[in-house]
This record gives sequence, C-alpha cells and structure tokens, in this order.
Amino acid sequence: MELIRHLFVGFFILSQLHLGNSILLACYFTNWAQYRDGASRFTVDDVDPYLCTHLIYAFAAIDERYQIISTEDNDEDSYKIFNNLKLQNHKLKTLLSVGGWIFGSARYNNVVSTQTTRRAFIKSVISFLRIHRFDGIDLAWHYPGAKGNPAENKNLYTRLIEEMKIAFIEEATDTQQYELMLVASMSAGKQIIDDSYEVNIISQYLDFIIVMSFDFHGPWNVFIGHHSPLSQNKGEHGELQFLNVEYAVKYYRSQGSPGKKLLVGFGTYGRSFKLQTDSWRIGAPANGPGPKGRYTNQPGTMAYYEICEFLKGADKHWNSIQKVPFAVKEGVWIGYDNMRSIDVKVKWLRAERFGGAAVWTLDFDDIMGSCKQGFSPLVTRLKMQLSVASGLQLETLAMKAFLAMMAIIQTA
Repeated sequence: MELIRHLFVGFFILSQLHLGNSILLACYFTNWAQYRDGASRFTVDDVDPYLCTHLIYAFAAIDERYQIISTEDNDEDSYKIFNNLKLQNHKLKTLLSVGGWIFGSARYNNVVSTQTTRRAFIKSVISFLRIHRFDGIDLAWHYPGAKGNPAENKNLYTRLIEEMKIAFIEEATDTQQYELMLVASMSAGKQIIDDSYEVNIISQYLDFIIVMSFDFHGPWNVFIGHHSPLSQNKGEHGELQFLNVEYAVKYYRSQGSPGKKLLVGFGTYGRSFKLQTDSWRIGAPANGPGPKGRYTNQPGTMAYYEICEFLKGADKHWNSIQKVPFAVKEGVWIGYDNMRSIDVKVKWLRAERFGGAAVWTLDFDDIMGSCKQGFSPLVTRLKMQLSVASGLQLETLAMKAFLAMMAIIQTA
C-alpha cells in the first residue's frame, strides 16, 4: 500500500513538471486589419483569448525623443480590450511589438547609438507597458544588420537587450510586480543573422526568439519558390540551400540559442507568382507577383481565406521534398501552408525540441469561412498539434492516470 502511494506521488510530481514545460504558441494581431472591407475586417473584439498562449499586438513605433508610441488613433482603446482578454484566460500573456518592416531601422539606429538614448527608450518602454497592462515587449527591428545600417549595430543591439533585461529585473524588484517579458522577432536569413545578432549572448536575456521562418521567397524573386518550405529542395545550392525553415531554426541553435527558446514561424498566408513559361516547378522563371487578393489587396500575397477561393478549380500539388503544398491556376502559382504541412512542421519542431510556434497573423487565417474548416482553422490546427506534447491532451492523460492510480490505492 505504502509503495503504491509513493509511486503515485512520484507520478503526480513528474506529470506536473511535464505540464510546466509547455510548448508556446505566440500569435500576432495587426492593428491595420480593422480597415479591411466586410467579413475580412478583423479587430480586437474578434480575438479568441484561448487560441494562443501569447498574443502580440503589432505594431507600436518610436518617436524622435526615443519614446515608444502608438500608431493608430484607437490603439489605446484597443490595448484595453486586448489586455482584458486576460480576464477570460488567466494563463494568457500579451506583448506589444515595436517596429516592423515598414517602420525600418532609422529610429532604432538612433535608439541604440548611445547609453543615454538606450536608457531613455527602455524607461519609456517600462512605463508604456505598465500603463497599458502588457506583459512584455517584442523587439521587431527588421534588421540591425540590414544593408545601409552601421556595422556596430550588431553589438549595440546586444547592449540594448542586456540593458533592457537588467532594467526589467530591477523594476520588478523595486515595484514588487511581475517581471516584464523580453522577446525579439528575428530574421531567418543566414546573412542577416550573421550581420545582426550575437545569438549566443542575446539568447541568454530573451525569454524567447521568434524566428521569422517565412518569406524565404516571394514576388521580389525572378523565379518560383515557396515562401516557407520545411526543407531544402533538390538541386538547391549556394545561398538557396539556407532558405528553408529547417536550416534557419537549427542555425540559431548552432549559434548558441537554447532550442527551447526558439519559436518556429508559421504564415497564414501564401506568396504567388505569375508564370513566365508553362513550367511550374520550383526555380522556374516568374514574371512578377500574382494578382492582388480580393480583400488584402497586396500583389503576390493572399490570406488563407483568399487561397481557399483560389484553390477552386486549381491544380493542387504537394512538394514531397520540401513538405509543403502549392497550386497553379490560369498562369498563377502560389505556395502556402495547409493542415498537412502544419502537421509535418509541428512533428518536426517537437522532435527537435524547439519551444513552440509563432503565427503571422491571426487576421490572415480563415476568418470568413471560405475554407469550410471552421474559424481560424490553421491556428486551431497548430494549437491542436502542439497540444499533443502539452496542455489539454496531456492533462487528460494525467487525469486518467490519476483516476487509475486512485482505484488501485482504494482496492489495495
């Protein structure tokens, strides 16, 4: 009887430790999706507080005085609704993303240039996050080592992260509040990684790193390529061999980041090309971007709900080497992710013991019902597959084991 009780206690502790090491799912919300037409419009009121473990509000900016600022007139009202989601899901964490591709590097260059300017920015970040009840910040500097930026940015970016982490710890100690989270969304391109990040150092201070493992290819290319392939395609050499999810995320680990701090990027959109010839194989010549999506209105880009419309009457294919789907219709080629590729990618990231996934974006998923797969089917599928290793399914298994053990104890 006593042995059984000891076994039960041991199992219970082990199961709780396992549950504590959950896999993360961070999802971006964009504050400009509110301006889309009709059913494609997406606001903070549409966000499901239970879909992701972390929600990231994109984007805030930086002014000429090195202060963090909002970018839309209604942001502050949206912040309130966004962070009130935590009243429904007490485990949810919210972050504010600062920067983005359009924002660029100019203001970040100014921020990191001296210790004084870094301190001013960090002080404003702490105040802003506390006032609006965010749990942390996502540094979305795209990118410190981008062409035209000072070479010393690589080291200055490290200093910014080190100093911000120390300030977060000190502020939490002084105020007796929870420590603010420090996260960064970082490039998946090898050359930019090499030019921008001292990975082995900054990973010590970051709570997690979002590897933007999408947009490896797009309308800027003169040839066809999937924007988020899992693996290297046959015949890809030179720089092309680095343009895949597997290489990018593993490269961060090889540079010193713990695997558990790396979140693999997933896109809920596709990249399209106009075909220049009859060939639709990877590497075939392209003749510019595909047509604008009906709602997203960006040449060469379609949200998942627009892709589902495109797939009607299209020739659908599966790249068995890169483990991703693509489709061809009326001279247009599009690469995207679907349920099958999500399953394959999640199986891979779990086998590699990475920290989880990050989604760009919630509003690009099927919020219109075009795919007949339910609301937000891609993110829902991603959550379900990640939960195999943590969360509800594991909790269910633990409970079943608990009940079985109790039955043994009672009959012993």
